[in-house]
Amino acid sequence: MLTYVILSICLCSAVGFQMKSAIDLTHPFNENTIAWPANTQFSATQIMKDYTETGIWYEERVISGSEHSGTHLDAPVHLRDEEGGWSAGDIPLNRLAGPGIKIDISEKCLENIDYELTVEDVEAWESKHGQIQEGNIVIVHTDRGKFYTDRDRYLGRPAGMDLPFNDTKHLHFPGISPAAAQVFVDRKVYGVAIDTPSLDYGQSRDFKSHSTEKLPAKGFLMNCMVQKLEGGSGGPVRVIAILDKPRTDQLVQEDDGNTGL
Repeated sequence: MLTYVILSICLCSAVGFQMKSAIDLTHPFNENTIAWPANTQFSATQIMKDYTETGIWYEERVISGSEHSGTHLDAPVHLRDEEGGWSAGDIPLNRLAGPGIKIDISEKCLENIDYELTVEDVEAWESKHGQIQEGNIVIVHTDRGKFYTDRDRYLGRPAGMDLPFNDTKHLHFPGISPAAAQVFVDRKVYGVAIDTPSLDYGQSRDFKSHSTEKLPAKGFLMNCMVQKLEGGSGGPVRVIAILDKPRTDQLVQEDDGNTGL
């Protein structure tokens, strides 16, 4: 799943572009949707799919599950040192889009399933493409998204072990080191996304950091439309990358100084 976390966000509005080349980065929500193992899993119960007595076709389902299921956003209120921050419903609409960049660490993740993005990885990207700008949305590409349809492999559970469904002690997948996360905070990016279950690598216990292969290194617009859940610690999102190279000067406005933290 693509996990998207709001860090520090500047005003942004998507105007004047055509969706000639768009990539949907969202996994479908269904019985195979992956949530954090210890959390309530997603479910959908069909309560009506038939003609009514008056001859009108009617469909409806009841859905339930963790806010942090499938492709989702972690709001600032979700995981922090002390209570506070924006809930999912508090995040202003114009803070959910911005110029995107992609940092590819997939080769290093092949060598080490528990690899963490380092400050050196960020600096290596910047040496090629320029410094990450205030207002960017960072995509960390590990290539683990290709395993999403295989729950155990996606979560990095060791093969051959008979583990309970809700086990969280044997998770192995890449993440972002606290030091690299601090660089993103210092750069004042809008948010950070990753194609694993969490920003923190699978064996993390303190969560200090907390289908992207088609994206270029830079030059695209990210849109992250989260459900407006009042009081929500996060929520499902529809994440779209627009590859039409929108003019940044038309998209980014001045920061109003409020980060929601």
